[in-house]
Amino acid sequence: MAAVVIIEAVVIVLLLVLVAGLLKSHAEILRRLDQLGSDANAPTRAQQLRTTGLGKAPTDEISGVDPVGSAVSVSLEHGRGETLLSFLSTGCASCRVFWEELAATPDLPTSATRPVIVTKGPQSESPAKVADLAPGGVQVVMSDEAWDTFRVPLTPYFMLVDGHGEVIGEGSATNMSHLLGLFRQSAADSSPVRLSTRERERFTDDQLSSSGIEPGDPSLYEDPLRE
Repeated sequence: MAAVVIIEAVVIVLLLVLVAGLLKSHAEILRRLDQLGSDANAPTRAQQLRTTGLGKAPTDEISGVDPVGSAVSVSLEHGRGETLLSFLSTGCASCRVFWEELAATPDLPTSATRPVIVTKGPQSESPAKVADLAPGGVQVVMSDEAWDTFRVPLTPYFMLVDGHGEVIGEGSATNMSHLLGLFRQSAADSSPVRLSTRERERFTDDQLSSSGIEPGDPSLYEDPLRE
């Protein structure tokens, strides 16, 4: 009888050790998944900016509430310049840089471009967290409907819409400098007359630099007809 009790005790101890090991392994798996999930929304090469064949935005107006619960509406067909829609989340690690850089008043594609941050609605996002991250002077719209309408595939995600509701470009990027460089080129290509003289010069300089020609290069002043 004593031998049976000893065997049962040993079995129980072994089971406890086994369960403890399984729990530890499970916790490690969850930790690793959480680490992977924090960057799961980071853009890949297949999720870069698209600037052709995009057509009209799926709606001419985005409606929702701001972080304090007041109803807001943003028209995409106001005719006065581009709207940079930034679909961001408070829990997205890749979004953090964009929350911060939008607060720093970045150099937008044109002087008439207005930034608008679109998060999911209060039932999906914490209004308090959104209010804490929201840059001053930037319109914030919390709306699940907007995310569904625009079929946002990942975060962060961006869409540049002209004043007539036409999509100039959409996609994702790893930082604001990269994103705005692509959008600035797209805006200049689609309607360069909207750019100021300084912006056109900057765009031209960027194009020359990408071709290996720096501003002031003597080749820019050669007579192409002279032999």
